[in-house]
Amino acid sequence: MHALTDRVALITGASRGIGAGLARVFHRSGLKLALCARSGPDAGEIPDDLDRIHFGHVDVTDYEALKRFAAEAEERLGPIDLWVNNAGLLDPIGPMREVSPDDVRRHVEVNVLGVFHGTRIYLERLHAAKRAGTIVNVSSGAGVRPIEGWGAYCAGKAAVDMLTRVTALEERPHGIRVYALAPGVIETGMQELIRRQDAHDFPDVERFRELHSSGNLADPESPAPAILRLAFGDRLPGDSVVLDVRDSPELRDLGAFGDL
Repeated sequence: MHALTDRVALITGASRGIGAGLARVFHRSGLKLALCARSGPDAGEIPDDLDRIHFGHVDVTDYEALKRFAAEAEERLGPIDLWVNNAGLLDPIGPMREVSPDDVRRHVEVNVLGVFHGTRIYLERLHAAKRAGTIVNVSSGAGVRPIEGWGAYCAGKAAVDMLTRVTALEERPHGIRVYALAPGVIETGMQELIRRQDAHDFPDVERFRELHSSGNLADPESPAPAILRLAFGDRLPGDSVVLDVRDSPELRDLGAFGDL
């Protein structure tokens, strides 16, 4: 992996959960960070480092606000080398015949349109500067497997996976890497929401409660080494760009990356 000191990563949805976990590992690895979220982080969630971290309150559904944040981040920290589209929702949960159209619309605006916004803004900046970079879209196994009660979430992640495939095909000739990564089952606020569900809305709820009680949920920092590998290591063999960290030996068995 190439030296990370003074490289810059931007993470959306960075105030808690996976986004905050990525921020902590990336900071320890030497990266400078542009972090944004709709709400501010809880105490201790992200590093307190004004010299190397630029934080902004940004809703990814607001294209112009996200575009301004990217420009501000580059002006303060330098060119962005890695853009992680992490912001996302799980709601609404429940049978498709019962969920609110307004809730589904909001879900798609965040989980799909928000990823498009980030991708479009970053690519525009890379091409204008004639630079290469890496986009990693945080996806899920739900993008390839239907789960009762998660109609919006499954559809949204499937859309993200296909958006990733198309963008990777378009941008590979320009040296730009584009991936979607399913990080496994991570202990976050989203998991707490899942465990509170009624079996009517989410029939598989007991499996997730058992994963929690048996200690089989991964730490929010755990996907970070895989993302650093995708962005700053050699390209993975083959043409696959939609990946699951649990199924890829190159990402699961990280060797030197494991001590980050």
